[in-house]
Order: sequence, then C-alpha cells, then structure tokens
Amino acid sequence: MPAPSPFGSDMTNHTADGAGIRLEQLKAPSNDDIAAITRLWIATGLIPAIRDTRQDIENCIAADNGSLIVARMPIDQRIFATMMTGHDTVFGWIHYLAIAKHAQGSGIGRELVSLAEDILRLSGLSEIRVTIENAAAGDFYAKLGYDFIASVTDQADPDPHQNKIMRKSLDQ
Repeated sequence: MPAPSPFGSDMTNHTADGAGIRLEQLKAPSNDDIAAITRLWIATGLIPAIRDTRQDIENCIAADNGSLIVARMPIDQRIFATMMTGHDTVFGWIHYLAIAKHAQGSGIGRELVSLAEDILRLSGLSEIRVTIENAAAGDFYAKLGYDFIASVTDQADPDPHQNKIMRKSLDQ
C-alpha cells in the first residue's frame, strides 16, 4: 500500500480572488481522470498519441514511494496539470510534469516542483533529479536551481538539452 502523502490527498490553494486551484494526490484515478491525464500528456508533447498511460499511472500509485499530483480547474474540476514524484531510496525524481498551454507561465509548474521537493525532503533524501527532454524544460528547471549532470542518450550529435539529467540538492 502506498505511503500517504504528508500533505494529504486534497491540497486546495485558495487564491486572493477566491477562485482556488485544487491540488490532489490521486490514489484511485477514475477512467475519466486517466483519459484527461492522457490527453494532457499528448497535448504537451510528453508522450506520443499511441502511448497508453494507464500502466505508468498505476505503477506510480502502487509504488511505496510514488505520488501522482494533479491540479484541477476550480469551476469544472478539469485536470490541467500533473506531476509524478518518487524516489529510488537514493535520489528523488520528478516525472510527467505537464501544464496545459492555457496555464503555462502562471506559476503552477514552479509550485508543483516545490511540492515535489518538499515531499522528497520529508522522505529524507538529499537530492532530486529530473530527465529533460527539451531545451524549454531545461531552462525551466535551471531557473529553479537545477544543474545539468549527465546525458542519457547515445546520439552522435545530441541536442544540448535533450535527454539530460538535471539535479538539485535538497539539503538547505
């Protein structure tokens, strides 16, 4: 059984205008949730349209050290952002950080990364890592204090930001 998040399953962020964005740790996603997550990941280019996300979602939820966090729109509860986080007992990892186009630049990505860092810090880990697939993601994480450390590709002439691992110390 997965360990409960130290933040609970419903982490509502009420904004000054009262709109509120609901952050939720999904422990038993519905078929509608999985379909919404799949559409978001395809729309943001995280996965190809032919990929089935159900297994990745189920693996994260079933892991003792994994969390799937979603952000929902306040009016219709539509999922517009996701993040998976977990650890391998040595390093914390962020996976599947996706923000719908209409919400990019709003700060929700920064908030989700901060939440992942807090969760992993409470797990006693001293470093968090993320695999970067494109230059924009590399720039985003660099602004949050992450450094490039390794390449995970064997391409002869790889993109300088593609398939790289970035890390950040959680010792602060």
